[in-house]
Amino acid sequence: MKLNSAYLLTVYLLLILTISLCAQDIKRIAEIPLYDNSKIHKNVAVIIYNPVIESKGNKTITQLYNWNNPDDLIDQYIKDVRESSWDIVEYKVAEKIVVDEFPLHLDGFRYTDETFMEAWAARKFHDAGGDYKKIIEDFNLADKVEKRLIDEVWLFGAPGFSWWESTMAGKDSYFCNSDPVQEVDCSRRFILMGFNYERGVDCMLEDLGHRTESIMWHIYGNWEANENTPWNKFTLYDKNAPGKAQVGNIHFAPNSVKDYEWGSRKYVESFCDDWYTYPILPGKKRSVNSEEWGNGDMRKHHIWWFKHLPRATGAADGKLNNWWRYVMNYDEY
Repeated sequence: MKLNSAYLLTVYLLLILTISLCAQDIKRIAEIPLYDNSKIHKNVAVIIYNPVIESKGNKTITQLYNWNNPDDLIDQYIKDVRESSWDIVEYKVAEKIVVDEFPLHLDGFRYTDETFMEAWAARKFHDAGGDYKKIIEDFNLADKVEKRLIDEVWLFGAPGFSWWESTMAGKDSYFCNSDPVQEVDCSRRFILMGFNYERGVDCMLEDLGHRTESIMWHIYGNWEANENTPWNKFTLYDKNAPGKAQVGNIHFAPNSVKDYEWGSRKYVESFCDDWYTYPILPGKKRSVNSEEWGNGDMRKHHIWWFKHLPRATGAADGKLNNWWRYVMNYDEY
């Protein structure tokens, strides 16, 4: 069969087009970062202050006020952190201590059964700050951290116990949503989370969110509404950077105009999807609103936010591409 020149030209052009498309696909594939899926295992000491109120039929305060079962909160939080980190973070409860007393405040005050019930009824609490050093000493926490029996501490208590959402202790500890606990003799930094069993897992994730913000602020050295660092850029939202919204912070979704506004149906342009491929940021924006993060459901928004944290291998400009390693291995950086 004789092939005419027009046919050969068509075949030639199709071949060139195919090679060009393959080259583009290869380039695109090469630009997709490898995810760092290696597990981060963390052992936790859980200390639950849940006093028994003798005058109320020996009910604990969680039973008396029908508050959340701490064990249920622990299980769900571990699952949510695992999901939020794309199965990277694996928490294990190494020790659980249930304490039948009210914790001490910094000024020496301690609730009795009666004074706590009065405070709860009036919603007016003693506000002198919780005595973390007493807790650390009572349960030998610094020594357990030093020996790597535990990596962090989860405190569970009631409103009015005056704990921060998170605080840091140990050598070279720094601001972690609160000033660090001073004069704790431990060569490793460790975090004490302050969880409230009157609230749900959504608030526990918020505590972790503020811890994350503090740690990333420390890692990058500043936190401002600009694009000068990857962390600064990640946290931009439309109100503070019109037309440049990224993922936002734990209080502000890309379209939020006020604190805790996670349910706005207003559409804004956001580059949030770029962060799935960090350190490569393609610069592709699209219109988003609260349908992306749960229509005002606090827990769903926080999981959505955490899922955008970079988790690639390697480093860029001297910083890890997997931010979960900073959030969980904070004693190393």
